[in-house]
Amino acid sequence: ALAAQHAAGVGRGGSAAAAGSSRFESELEINDFPQKARWNVTHKDSLAAISEFTGAVITTRGQYIPPGKQLPIGERKLHLLIEGPTERSVKDAKGRIKEIIEQAVAKESLPGGFGSLGKYKI
Repeated sequence: ALAAQHAAGVGRGGSAAAAGSSRFESELEINDFPQKARWNVTHKDSLAAISEFTGAVITTRGQYIPPGKQLPIGERKLHLLIEGPTERSVKDAKGRIKEIIEQAVAKESLPGGFGSLGKYKI
């Protein structure tokens, strides 16, 4: 799903500089990923570490829309806005966010992962 979003250019897709500005930005929709993956990439510590490493600023925008529910008029699905001083900083931040999501999705799919029904196995 993440590769498809990247290939399709979800949101603004790539980095785009605002007119007359040296800021670059990109968006990454996270609404349809598992709850743990969304939490991991929106957690204060994760965002601070990515920002410190890349120089990009990451803002959580939109609202979570459960599967099958209609998107209210004027609203957007949950996504991250990534802004940075260079195109490279935005790409690096987006890449790190994707790694965190992929790790969370992989953990959930493992037997006994946080996606399993119970805490203990018999």
